[in-house]
Amino acid sequence: MPTNDSNQSSSDTEIDQQKEEFISLVAHEFRAPLTAIKGYLSMILEGDAGNISDKARGFIADALAVNERLVRLVNNMLNVSRIEKGKLVFQMEKVNLSRIASVALDNFRAEADRKGLKFSLEIPSRIDDLIYIDVDKINEVVANLVSNAVKYTENGFVKIKVSNPSEGVIRLEVNDSGPGISQEEQRLLFRKFYRVESTAGKTVGSGLGLYICKLLVEKFSGKIGVESDLDKGSTFWFELTTVKKEES
Repeated sequence: MPTNDSNQSSSDTEIDQQKEEFISLVAHEFRAPLTAIKGYLSMILEGDAGNISDKARGFIADALAVNERLVRLVNNMLNVSRIEKGKLVFQMEKVNLSRIASVALDNFRAEADRKGLKFSLEIPSRIDDLIYIDVDKINEVVANLVSNAVKYTENGFVKIKVSNPSEGVIRLEVNDSGPGISQEEQRLLFRKFYRVESTAGKTVGSGLGLYICKLLVEKFSGKIGVESDLDKGSTFWFELTTVKKEES
């Protein structure tokens, strides 16, 4: 005869499943209109609707940045469910991680400039950075890390750095001069739905971005982590194994 504990466990599992299905449904419904909004705003920004003032151009750029954050949120919600169920499809190919970092620099340049942040990319002249990976997924990881850094940093800098800490290993770091993160919170950061307290005492974000970063990096047999002190900024990083050039 089932115990109360087993009944409760079954009920909790059913509720969690319904919650996941609802989140997936809502995310799917949001994706199409968000893509359309991005397309129309981009067309206006490019002059397809005629000349616009610099002030209007700034408003549209801000709207595009907000739209991009919503797109990442929707993708995060969809990807969590797919990864956890083992249904996420990977399209593997060889790519240089430095190129991924350069794309992130371009994508977040406007947002960093609007906040007056010094935004830079550091890559040594000689580097072993060829990896075998799903380009869209690693782009998502880097975008999540850079987006967080820009979002939480009000003054100072955000720097992306690519390096080889050891032979056959490539490391990407996102370093910022933000408020920093306590040791206690660092232990919780990569948990599902955990949200860091902002300097204003309010929680921001979905609590899915870093969780997904961890799932994806580990899917690629890599490591991910954070180094931070309160009032001294943070460095989020991940490491992956490189591919030998002769294998490419």
